[in-house]
Amino acid sequence: MQEALNAAMSAFWEHGYEATSMDDLLTVMGLTKGSLYKAFGDKHNLFLLSLQDYLDRLFEKMKQSAESSSDPVVSLSALMGGVDNLCCKQETSKGCFAVNTVVELSHRDEEASAILKRHLVRVEKLLSKLISSGQQSGDFRSDISAEHLAEALFVYIFGMLAQSRGIANQSRTKRLSSFALTLLQSD
Repeated sequence: MQEALNAAMSAFWEHGYEATSMDDLLTVMGLTKGSLYKAFGDKHNLFLLSLQDYLDRLFEKMKQSAESSSDPVVSLSALMGGVDNLCCKQETSKGCFAVNTVVELSHRDEEASAILKRHLVRVEKLLSKLISSGQQSGDFRSDISAEHLAEALFVYIFGMLAQSRGIANQSRTKRLSSFALTLLQSD
C-alpha cells in the first residue's frame, strides 16, 4: 500500500492533480482500476491521501530537526538544512508538493485546502516553540513575539520552496537559509 501511495504521490507531485490521469496512476502504481478504487477510493481521495502522507512525513522530518539539539540555533540550522535539501536535492525540479498544491488547488478544493491549513498550523507551532526557546536563551531576538516570527519564517520557507521548481540552486538556498537565521538572531 505504501509503495503504491508513494508512486501516486510522485505522479501528482510531478504533474499536478489535473494533469495526472487515472491511466497514469494505474501505470505508476501497478494496479488495476478495481484494485485502486478498492484500496484508495477515487482519484481525488487518492490525491488527498498522498498529500496528507507527504505532509506527515515532511512534518516528522522538521520535528526531528527541531528536536535534534538542545541549542535552538543548531536545531533551526538543521531544519533549514532540510529545506535546502528539499529545494535542491531532487532528481527533477518538481518543487514542493505542498506548495504546488497550494498554487493549483487551494482556491477551489476545500478538502486539500483544509489539509494544507492544518499543516501550516502545526509547522508554525513547531517553529514558534523553537524560536521561543531561542528567545529564552538569548540567541533569538525578543522584540517580536515568537508566534509572529514563526509566521514570517513559515512564509519565508514557503517562498524558498516555491522557487525550488526550477529557479533555485544550492548556493542560493544556502544563502537564504543563513539569512533567515540572521534575521532571527538577537543583537
